[in-house]
Amino acid sequence: MTYDRYLLRSFLHTFGVCFVAMFGLVVIIDLFENLDEMFALNGDNGTLSLMWLIVTLNGYRSVMFIDKAGPALVVISVMTVLIVLQRSGELHPLLAAGIPMYRILRPMILAAIAFNAVLIFNQEVLVPQVAFLEHELRHRNDPSQSEVESLTDHVTRICIDGDRVNVAERTISKPAFVLPPPMLAKELIDLKAEKAVFRPAKGRQPSGWMLQNVSEPPLDELAATLTKKGHELVKIQKNGTSVFVVSAITCDQLFQRSSSFTSLSTPELLARIRCPAFGMVSVHRLVLYLHSRFMQPAMNVIAILLTIPLMVRRESPGLVADSSLCGFILAAVFGITQGFQSLGAGHVIPPDLAAWGPVVIGGALSAWLSGVIRT
Repeated sequence: MTYDRYLLRSFLHTFGVCFVAMFGLVVIIDLFENLDEMFALNGDNGTLSLMWLIVTLNGYRSVMFIDKAGPALVVISVMTVLIVLQRSGELHPLLAAGIPMYRILRPMILAAIAFNAVLIFNQEVLVPQVAFLEHELRHRNDPSQSEVESLTDHVTRICIDGDRVNVAERTISKPAFVLPPPMLAKELIDLKAEKAVFRPAKGRQPSGWMLQNVSEPPLDELAATLTKKGHELVKIQKNGTSVFVVSAITCDQLFQRSSSFTSLSTPELLARIRCPAFGMVSVHRLVLYLHSRFMQPAMNVIAILLTIPLMVRRESPGLVADSSLCGFILAAVFGITQGFQSLGAGHVIPPDLAAWGPVVIGGALSAWLSGVIRT
């Protein structure tokens, strides 16, 4: 048990050092490139405010960093600990005592696997909360970074556009909704307002956008132009200044549509896949990413099971050769994964095969390599 705690402490210490070193490098490079931007964001608020702004931005960024780099940091930590153990000769007495290698390294293997739970919690809980907050804070003085990517609701045929989207607050500034004839209106209507707020479905109330302070067209003219179906989807409010437009298009679908879905939680991804308002091409990409998300924890474990036998081989030519071979095999598995992803994105193979094919290949390879581990 004492050696187990020692090995676990070594792994955690190495992981912490790797994280601080790599993330610290990211922070330093960002400050060198964007320090003027930080001063502009801070204005005349003083040094303490500037420091708090930097800490807040990098706090958000650390969540995104651990989501992307976490699996690689775990593998690097395992490799580093194994190199240190072999250089110090700590494994030889334990192996001479008849203890199997996998038993010796069990605490580190379990700790590396347990990091999957941390990564899943980070991905499902923290990333959806901070991803858009970081973007809004960094680009609050640059509206061009949050321009609305117009999108047509495939159910209602309403085209949603606007000036700027704030995903964190679920709002659009200066929205412009186009109501097509003849299903919704007798003629084409360009519905404009000061602000639009997305409201999720609640009970019998459908999801949609509340357009506040409608500027055009006049609401009495809008009411006269709408068809029966239009009145069901475009509801003029009693205050005489707001209009509620029924739509399943959410705020994040109007912002960096090709990549923003990676910051959603799994329930939100499933809701978007089931959403009939989204196009089939986009749904295919979401399904592929959802399978890849479920596959990633398994690939993280396989990477550890590949690393250990390669780093402590029975007939080892040396640490440098072992490390090089391990890096080559991991890079090959990564390349296979990316190749399957490309084939899935190109509709050459089904999304489930594109995601789980590398798991089958990597798992078979790890099982085969388990026989070369030192005993």
